[in-house]
Amino acid sequence: MVIGGGHNGLVAANYLADAGLSVTVLEANPRVGGMTSCHRPIAQAPGHLINSFSVDAFFWDAFPPSKELELERYGLRHTVIDPGHVYLGPEGESIAFWVDPARTAEEIARFSPADARVYLEFARMLDGFADMVFAMAVTNPTRPEPAALRQVLRGAVKSRKDLRDIVSMVASSITEIAIERFEHQVVRDAIHATCGSTIPNNQSGSGVAFLWMATMHRFACERPIGGVQAIPDALTRRLRQRGGTVHCDAMVQEILVSNNRAVGARLVDGREIKARTAVLAACDPRQTLERLLPTDTLSSTENRRVRAIPTSNLNYGQGKVDIALSGRLQLSRHQKWRRDDLDLRKPSHTLGTEAAMERTFARSAAGLLARDGEWSIWPVIPTALDPSQAPGGQDTLYLYVAVAPYQPQDGWETTKEDFGRSVVAQAAQYYDGLQELEIGRQVLTNHDIGNLVNATGGNITHVDMTLGRAGPLRPARGFGGYRTPVDALFLTGAGTHPGGGITGGPGYVAARELLRRGTVGKRPHTLRRARAVVSQRSTPTPATSTRPT
Repeated sequence: MVIGGGHNGLVAANYLADAGLSVTVLEANPRVGGMTSCHRPIAQAPGHLINSFSVDAFFWDAFPPSKELELERYGLRHTVIDPGHVYLGPEGESIAFWVDPARTAEEIARFSPADARVYLEFARMLDGFADMVFAMAVTNPTRPEPAALRQVLRGAVKSRKDLRDIVSMVASSITEIAIERFEHQVVRDAIHATCGSTIPNNQSGSGVAFLWMATMHRFACERPIGGVQAIPDALTRRLRQRGGTVHCDAMVQEILVSNNRAVGARLVDGREIKARTAVLAACDPRQTLERLLPTDTLSSTENRRVRAIPTSNLNYGQGKVDIALSGRLQLSRHQKWRRDDLDLRKPSHTLGTEAAMERTFARSAAGLLARDGEWSIWPVIPTALDPSQAPGGQDTLYLYVAVAPYQPQDGWETTKEDFGRSVVAQAAQYYDGLQELEIGRQVLTNHDIGNLVNATGGNITHVDMTLGRAGPLRPARGFGGYRTPVDALFLTGAGTHPGGGITGGPGYVAARELLRRGTVGKRPHTLRRARAVVSQRSTPTPATSTRPT
């Protein structure tokens, strides 16, 4: 039984079905997808499809499910974007981040030839960092497979000249790294806006976010045709073809436990569904361990560790504004500045400056909205590459706000409208005619997201993405290897290693762990066959670089 029909739960379900197990997925919402789902929430624009949470599969190609599950055979289609990301400066300037770091360096050279040279060295160092990270991302962090450790060792030998810089980067802040290496302010603004995470850029440990930049230079960004919903839909079709079942509108009220063993689930409508082999919870760990398990299942120490799992993102929130438009957006000011044929409508964009982001983090921590024009925003025009998501000749605009108050001083009930107005006003400085073309909008806060997808605190990664909640400590000490103190109860999803993003990684590794070690002796014939199937799959090699030599 898999609880939660997000993409990680469905990835795990597919691997379990491939191994010969009978698999049932329970999803609380009317449709699968979770944080990778699409909706039509704007009443004035029912023909506009909205990617309510995520939109680009940044890391999808870096993990085995993208190839092993062959989802293209089940209807998944996508467009490839290079450059995948473009920083848009407030004065019309821009820097495009291409797969080829040399092309990105050419963009940077417009501002500083010295920074361009440094960037090429930095990208080379990041490539070695990514070799080691991705090797560990596809193995159990508490019991790494020998093949994964060998890959890390090979990566360390290959990057031995950079190891000191790599270790320093992981422990440092984005701001420190940017100031140490780059001189021009526009270049530093672009790095802060593009790699800046949802925790302060000047906080130690935020430098690990440069993994995103390393991935930009390994894989072109992909955007699914039909919206991000296309990924869970393809996973569902594949699972059903292999005999699995998916039940939507099936909210779990309680995980059934007998003699400290998970044996099924009771739904809110009173139905009970039994699981003979195991229960794999893909919902967030706090929900699974604190609310779905019967009282007193865990020890007092274990309960305290569960309650301490951080889900408020260090008290920094995020937000979303989605806009349905009656026409096509243009970026004439930035397009004119570039003087080339790059169509700026197609890539993902980043907006913000180093100084403004620092002020916004400070104000958000105090429960205040950012000053007008100082939000850190990651916009996308989904219809630029996939016109099917809106009526002919019309667009949608996706505005993800990376930093906002988690709980404003005056409460979201009185602040939400001002938040949406301020974000749209800032976006209008970049997108021609935005306010005139608007038909309607959807504004979401963390609390809205939590209610829509049943995620504790509305945390988009289920558990805060900090060094203290990484690897074997994710989501908490004693729960970091996908197994729990309850026999046959396993965890997966963004709250487990390797974390958030559209990767399928947590689902992939959790399924392998369940099949390798999870229920030995409980159903011997089935599990021996299942483990044999898994052992035939070689341990995946790290995602290799596609950049030109």
